[in-house]
Amino acid sequence: DLFITSDLRHHPSQDFLEQSALTGETALMNIAHFAAEWLWLSRAAAQLSEKFPDIEFVVSDLSTDPWNFVVMQ
Repeated sequence: DLFITSDLRHHPSQDFLEQSALTGETALMNIAHFAAEWLWLSRAAAQLSEKFPDIEFVVSDLSTDPWNFVVMQ
C-alpha cells in the first residue's frame, strides 16, 4: 500500500515510518501541493469551458513551487 498526501508534519510522519518499518505494510509519499494539483487543471479548464462557453479559462504554466528536486533512497 502507498499513502499519498500533501499535508505531512514531521512527528506524525516519523511515527508512521517507524511503524511501517516494523510491519513493512505501507509506504508514505509526500507530494507538494502544486505537484499534486497541476495534473488535473487542464482537464478542469476544458470541462469548465464546455459548461461556460462565454468565459475563457486559462491554466498558467508558471510554476511557483519551491520544491524542484527529488531525493531517492
